[in-house]
Amino acid sequence: MNITYTWKITALKKAPSLDGLSNVITHIRFDYTGTDADSGESHTFHGACPVGAPNPENFTEIVTLTEADVIEWAKANHPTGHMNEVIEREINKKITPTNE
Repeated sequence: MNITYTWKITALKKAPSLDGLSNVITHIRFDYTGTDADSGESHTFHGACPVGAPNPENFTEIVTLTEADVIEWAKANHPTGHMNEVIEREINKKITPTNE
């Protein structure tokens, strides 16, 4: 099985003020999709994770955040091992159904 994984940020929660900073991202909602190159089958894991306390020294204003920035936070706060296992299992069920 040759699975390619992609991230998509679906929502953000923010605190208007936190630790003296404004508009601080506190939670991330995301879709993590795996697609098998051989069969074309895919499965999406819908997830959410908190974001750690902001560091004033490297704080990024919400208006300058990119999706790539937020994806890196999600990766750091929600390891992919379990998600990869779930996606692979679900793709396998589509390729070789056990109950029809």
